[in-house]
Amino acid sequence: MRTLPHLTALAAGTLSLSACAAYDAPPTSTPPADECPVYESRDWQAWIDTMPGPGAKPTLHITGEVDMPTPGWSVELIGGPADRMNPPGLRFRLEAEKPDGMTMQVITPTEVRYAETTPYSAIRQIVITCGDEALATITDVPVVQ
Repeated sequence: MRTLPHLTALAAGTLSLSACAAYDAPPTSTPPADECPVYESRDWQAWIDTMPGPGAKPTLHITGEVDMPTPGWSVELIGGPADRMNPPGLRFRLEAEKPDGMTMQVITPTEVRYAETTPYSAIRQIVITCGDEALATITDVPVVQ
C-alpha cells in the first residue's frame, strides 16, 4: 500500500516541475523596417519655383499631409532616382521617426514639406512611397515664374 502515496508524490512532483518548463512563446512582434506607419495621406502638390532674383535657382517644392499614429512623429521626404524619360519622373521616400517616450494614442495629421534646388526645368511625375506602398503620384508639376 505504500506504492500509492509514492506514486501520488511522484505525479505531484512531475506536475509541478512541468509547470516550470520553458514556454515557447512567439517573439514579440516588431514591425518590419519596410512597414509604413502612415494611416492616410492627402493634399499632395508639387511645383518648380523659377522666380528671378539675385542668386535664385530653380527649386522643387513638395507638400502634403499624412496621418500618423500618435503626435510627435517627424517625417522627411528623401529624394531617390529619376527615370530616364524626358521630362523625368522622380521618386521620393517618406521616412518617419517615432517620438521618444510615451505619447497619446491619437491619429495626428502631420504636414510634409520638401524644398531643394533642382536641375530639371520640367518634371513629368513624382511618386512618393513609404515602406512598400505608394502614398501618392503627382502628375501635375507646374513651373512657377
